[in-house]
Amino acid sequence: MEVSLDTPLETCGSHGIPSPWTHNVIYGLVATALYGIGPGLYQFTVLPSFILIVGGNNFDVGFAEGVQGMANMISALPAGYLADKWSRKACIRLGCCLQLFGSVCLMASVILAGPGSFHAFVLLCVALCVQGVCDGIINGPMVALMDDSCPAGRRSDVESANAIIGLISASVGPVLGLAVFIAKDNHWALDSMKMVIAIGVVMGQLSLLPAWRMDDNRALGEQSEAVHLQDRLRTAAENGEGEARELLTRGSRTVCFGLVAARHVRIVFFIGELLLGLGAGMTVKFFPVFFNVECHEDPATVQIVFATLFGVTALGTLIANKCAKCLGRMQVLIPCFIVGIVCTFLLGSLKRFYTYPAVMIPIFMLRCSIMWSCAALKGSVIADYTPKSQRGRWKAAESITAFGWSGSAAFGGWLIDRLGYGLTFMITAMLQATVLPIWLVLLPLVAKESELLRAGTAASLADATSTSASGVSLTNVHEG
Repeated sequence: MEVSLDTPLETCGSHGIPSPWTHNVIYGLVATALYGIGPGLYQFTVLPSFILIVGGNNFDVGFAEGVQGMANMISALPAGYLADKWSRKACIRLGCCLQLFGSVCLMASVILAGPGSFHAFVLLCVALCVQGVCDGIINGPMVALMDDSCPAGRRSDVESANAIIGLISASVGPVLGLAVFIAKDNHWALDSMKMVIAIGVVMGQLSLLPAWRMDDNRALGEQSEAVHLQDRLRTAAENGEGEARELLTRGSRTVCFGLVAARHVRIVFFIGELLLGLGAGMTVKFFPVFFNVECHEDPATVQIVFATLFGVTALGTLIANKCAKCLGRMQVLIPCFIVGIVCTFLLGSLKRFYTYPAVMIPIFMLRCSIMWSCAALKGSVIADYTPKSQRGRWKAAESITAFGWSGSAAFGGWLIDRLGYGLTFMITAMLQATVLPIWLVLLPLVAKESELLRAGTAASLADATSTSASGVSLTNVHEG
């Protein structure tokens, strides 16, 4: 059967690029779902307030989060190097073992917890430190292995599925937490928080089983390589037209007076991610505390807000992916973040409306959902421009972004104690706005996935034709 490049991509059948739903991708998605249900119970809603009671002030909240980020950074870089040079599977399994140890420490902290309890706070910091090490060891190699198992042109589908599953499972957590709080008279009581965290810790262990099943030997070959390093895509683009041809044009472009080319997309994107992490860490960890202290919202309302937020973000992720297929990933990312940054500034500047839920909650939900919905698109761009042999190290380098997130949480807590939530939110918005010119620089260089799919389809057709020709040649030889 002959397939034209003008044929709709979904009808290309066996001659198209391989399915992205491979062994490692499926197990990775299941691990994401199970992990989201467990920590989703407490991580975003209960844990900051729990740390505030056990530690005593906002700086302690930021310090505990900062310890987690530091541990993540220190462990992730060597783990990523070992994952590239040795085995991604072995790193994932080591992280699974550490997750069990960290969970034991967290449970011990919950049992001993009391207002201003020093021993409980120390154990909590140890648990978060081990969790940071675990995240550094598991998340980098696990996501790198999923990227290695997905063909170029379909990564936003996998990243979107991973994000949607994570968000839906994370939304289940606040719903279960809501039931616990309602049963406990709907107050930010320590006993209620301890119960929610304990249930979440136990449920989170289920994610270890699918993560353990992931395997380097089930990854793809050249089809999962970085797009600017795939010779088959370049050849197909040279022989193609339209969108396939545009891929070749992007690969040869340079911007910023020739200083930035396609091979530099990964490092430039990393700089932008670092700036975003520094800004987000100053505020995101404190949103539940903000609604508790400034907006005087009860625990049930906060649980409902976050459960709804995760569901809205899951829907937004699906919509963002559909829009990116038509318009391009960077073309969707940039306007979404403009809206999100404006909303962050409004959260800080509308102090007179802090006690009006009808004003603050919609702005908060729009801010978070529109920015978080683009996480899958960012992940797909990063994977498309990261060489396969370096993915573990680059995923580990993202731990520096995580450290910026958690490390800036300590600074954010210090700022909030001295300047208040409003001014801190406005500073965050101005810091995050610096990423916009960086992304505008990358706009002409980052390929649309429709271009990658056209080139990939053409390459698969060429491979199939070559294989058929070889088979006919061998048949003629045997007949002769």
